[in-house]
Amino acid sequence: MKKILISICLVCCIMLPTASQVRGEMTKAGLINEFMRDSMKKYKIPGASLAIVQDGKLIYQAGFGEQSNGAPVTKDTMFTIGSVSKPITSLAIMKLVDDGEVNLDQEISQYLPHFHYNQDSSNQEVTIRQLLTHTSGISSYDGLVLSDRNLRGEDAIAKAVQELSGVSLKHEPGEVHEYSPANYLLLAKIVEDITNQPFATFMHDEIFNRIGMKRTASNFRDAQELGYQPGFQSWFGKPIKSKGFMDDSGVPYGYMVSTSDDISKFIRFMMHGGRELLSEKSFSMYTSPQVHRKEDMYYGYGWRISTRAEDSYYFHGGETPDSRSELFINPNRGYGFILLTNKNNFSEVLSTIWMRNGIKTILENGTMPEVKPVNHHIQWSAFFITVFLFLLCFWNVSRLRSKVSIKKGVWIFIGSISILLAIGIIPLLCYFFSTPWRAINLYAPDIAFIIKLLVGTMTLNGVLLLMITMLKRSEARHR
Repeated sequence: MKKILISICLVCCIMLPTASQVRGEMTKAGLINEFMRDSMKKYKIPGASLAIVQDGKLIYQAGFGEQSNGAPVTKDTMFTIGSVSKPITSLAIMKLVDDGEVNLDQEISQYLPHFHYNQDSSNQEVTIRQLLTHTSGISSYDGLVLSDRNLRGEDAIAKAVQELSGVSLKHEPGEVHEYSPANYLLLAKIVEDITNQPFATFMHDEIFNRIGMKRTASNFRDAQELGYQPGFQSWFGKPIKSKGFMDDSGVPYGYMVSTSDDISKFIRFMMHGGRELLSEKSFSMYTSPQVHRKEDMYYGYGWRISTRAEDSYYFHGGETPDSRSELFINPNRGYGFILLTNKNNFSEVLSTIWMRNGIKTILENGTMPEVKPVNHHIQWSAFFITVFLFLLCFWNVSRLRSKVSIKKGVWIFIGSISILLAIGIIPLLCYFFSTPWRAINLYAPDIAFIIKLLVGTMTLNGVLLLMITMLKRSEARHR
């Protein structure tokens, strides 16, 4: 009997910590479920998928909401992953470095002899390393001009690079970090030329298959065959089904398509030290900080990196016109996660960042974070300004028509200024945000629509004022 009691005590001693640990994990899972549902409701996100890896094991995986075709989101639902594509493209480059095919400090002219760029006075040439770290000198604006084009086919990357050829460098190579899609477009062309095969083929055979990512695609055709559905654009926070944006030339910097399940395998690959593909030396370079951004934050080879002693990690966010994603890996604490969502608007960029930070808080502290509100002040401000100007236009026209005698010079001046402002609004906006008008249309369609109304209102105001003024001048001459 004594031996039986001792045995029971020993079993209880062994089981109690395990049970406690399970309860703790269940609590975290419950907090994450509640946090995800609250966040999606507050931010009006139709669908999301989340996978969490701890100590090399998948400890949490769930789909929330629905796709644009009404099907439920699952672990196998495909999303465009935005700039989370960049660390995967840089992995392909590091694979070629490991194979002795690429030298990080070699000028890109050695790999792309037909690609040319203009620089003012320096003889310094752009290197592979500078493309990886966004220090090539190519501006963000010039990169965005070529992005989101919906180019399709095996020659899409070559076509985009040909259009980029002749670009003028905004900075000396290596001097300034300026985030630009063009850098990773050029890296993909280097992969194609070195391997003598399409970028999508190399990624499928040498990267995705070797990591076990069976539902990840690098072109529209493969994504469509795997069941990819477009997401939603946001108008004043409300999700509106998008027409679909899948740019084959944009795959290396923003249009890879994947699932939370596949990217959880990528996270495990990263947490195992990348040994399935890279040597220890190459993996160390791949995850090392390269360019200082602010405080303890750096940019590396496709990664954003925190070097804070008590909280070091690497991560990357991503967006397309109808999706947002957040990839986060903390090797010191032994965990990482991928969050995929199917709605986007430039004005709501903070929503998934707050979700990423909230998941991080739950995993590290076991506490429920606040679901911060997102506002649409930019849209509503622009809307009310447009309404005010429309009413002002109506009032001006009515007042002018009712007057018998007017100061013609004043009204001609007002009408001319109104037309000039209408002509200048969009170019000034693009200059101020260093963003092409097409990108504003795609990533902030509600704001773009309001601006078009504003331009139309001011044009109408100016034209009507000038017409009425000319008419009254003609009437005065005939009296």
